[in-house]
Amino acid sequence: MPPINRKVLFNVPNLMSLGRIGAIPIIMAFMMLQGPHRSEEQNRLLSYLSAIPFIAAAIFDLIDGYWARKYGQVSTMGKLIDPMADKLIHMAVMIMLIPMGRFPAWLCVILLFREFLITGLRSVAAGEGMIIQAAELGKQKTAWTNVGLSGLLLHYPILGISTYTVGWVCVGVGVFFNIVSGIQYVMAFLGSKNK
Repeated sequence: MPPINRKVLFNVPNLMSLGRIGAIPIIMAFMMLQGPHRSEEQNRLLSYLSAIPFIAAAIFDLIDGYWARKYGQVSTMGKLIDPMADKLIHMAVMIMLIPMGRFPAWLCVILLFREFLITGLRSVAAGEGMIIQAAELGKQKTAWTNVGLSGLLLHYPILGISTYTVGWVCVGVGVFFNIVSGIQYVMAFLGSKNK
């Protein structure tokens, strides 16, 4: 087995993806500190503090793919941890929002099912030497979900604008792309199996 190339493993895009995963416990900590035992001002501040690392992670998500393509740093490791970082941070935030009353458990279950299903299909396909390319709608799903969850984390109005309402509109669009891109993956898998 050839030695692991640490320069490839720890290139800039991969470090950004790892940074996004590292932001999860920070986001969760600020979310756990919120509650009815705190004043509205304290909860507002904690909401903003939980949103800041999530928004930073969403920005890194845009940058790391661009960086990898521009500077030729696309790697097998990056192909693994980039989508994994998306799934981990989205699911962590959604699950944490459930007891706060900001996200329904049933929707979280549906989205979790979709992610496990697609990940499973891609693993089976890879095991049989088939490659299922990421759907363009999947990228749009991630972008809309990032904006939507940012709004749900902010929760409180900013400059008279309800970030919570805007967040739910974007989450709704993200859910639509989630379902449609999931169907695309399944159809692509079934199509590759029939070849």
